[in-house]
Amino acid sequence: MSEVFVSLAREVFAAACEAGRCQMPAGTAKFAEHLDNGGKSAPDTLESLGQQLVTQFPFLRHRSLASEQCDESVREKWEAAVRAVLERLRSWTASNPLAFEELSILLYTIDALGLDSADAEHVASQLRNEALAGGLYHFICSAEVRSFSPGHDRVHNADQEIKKAAAEGNFLRISHIVPQVMPEPRAALWSAVRLLWRLDSAKLADAVTVKDSVFLTLLVRFTLQDEFSALAVLVPITWVKYVGIEDMESAHRRAGTDLKQVDLIRQLLLQAADTTAWTGLLNALVRAPESGSLVCAALPKVLASLQLPHWKAFVSAVSLSFSKRSADPMARIMAALALEVGESAANALWSMCFDQWNDWNYGKSEHQVYLFSPTACAFDYPVAMYYSKIPGHERDKLEAALTLAVDTIEQQWFNSSTDLITERNRLLCRLRLVVHGRMLASGEVHLLPPEIEPPDAYTSVRYSYFEI
Repeated sequence: MSEVFVSLAREVFAAACEAGRCQMPAGTAKFAEHLDNGGKSAPDTLESLGQQLVTQFPFLRHRSLASEQCDESVREKWEAAVRAVLERLRSWTASNPLAFEELSILLYTIDALGLDSADAEHVASQLRNEALAGGLYHFICSAEVRSFSPGHDRVHNADQEIKKAAAEGNFLRISHIVPQVMPEPRAALWSAVRLLWRLDSAKLADAVTVKDSVFLTLLVRFTLQDEFSALAVLVPITWVKYVGIEDMESAHRRAGTDLKQVDLIRQLLLQAADTTAWTGLLNALVRAPESGSLVCAALPKVLASLQLPHWKAFVSAVSLSFSKRSADPMARIMAALALEVGESAANALWSMCFDQWNDWNYGKSEHQVYLFSPTACAFDYPVAMYYSKIPGHERDKLEAALTLAVDTIEQQWFNSSTDLITERNRLLCRLRLVVHGRMLASGEVHLLPPEIEPPDAYTSVRYSYFEI
């Protein structure tokens, strides 16, 4: 969107909130008079109104040309038009039988005049009208939003697919569908959402909940943009909370964020923890934790306030295969969580992680999984912490046994050199964490073991260190 137009719109709407000349746009005035006289609007009313508005204010069609087409006289007419619409919204009531048709026309007009570029918070503060808030709620609840291109959607029956995936706890599926769903453009609804969000956010949340419409919810998301996540806190629909979290993560990856949004993530996660969707939500969010993500920053305090079953769901959600990049973020989560819950609870956490890691055993039971070097995994830190807590003589005995197994690996029979190398690297992965556990027990401050490197040139060639 043109920065020049945004700046102009903000100035015009701010001025229109003050007292001054009012002059309703010609097209809007004509339709309003028609309704006042008892006439009903035709199906193409809004389309016709849109054409009349861009005829009267040409810069609305090509907003990038606003600076050239909006001279002082045009700006005064624009300001007077906005002020007239705001005045009519301020005095709106539902007493007229055609009140909601009038409301639709006013909302369409205010959107066309640039509400999306204005300071909607300030505009709404000038419209303190209980009747209007109730009218906007009714207007949104009565709306039937469809797909932008019915019959030609990338995902057929996307609304049903999203609800089905949510019921199954398959939130990854939802993250694949949502970017491909486009609700139909409804300018009057956009304005209704913008204004009701500022006038009474609880009413907007209730409208979204009552309608339980995927297309309406995504229209609200499109309208509120970065504020949608705050709405998700108020909506008791789990897939909406998941989309809110994903939106915040995407915005954070693009431009960073502040601690306020981490707190918002915590609220959404804690709300989901009270539902049957907790496990599915974690499967989507922490399958492969990323360094610096909002979810990783929020999880320690969230988990600290939850119970053991919630922890088990968290530990089970992490994919240990192909998870080298997750070692650092997971170490930070676990270390912060341990500080929150104390030593006894932390020891239970280390044991939980160790059991899952031990069963996984670097993909030994998985089909065609090969290791061409020792590798890190998401549970490097908690497993090393587990080893740091076992008695020293047991740890020394285990370290010696693993060292011997590595040294004598070629005395065993394998079907191929690949199988030999893979088994040797599994043993080295275990040995690496036992050694780091010993270091942690001795006061090592680094959460993770040193970077993996071939011990010498011969070993690098002999055992094919291809994946470091």
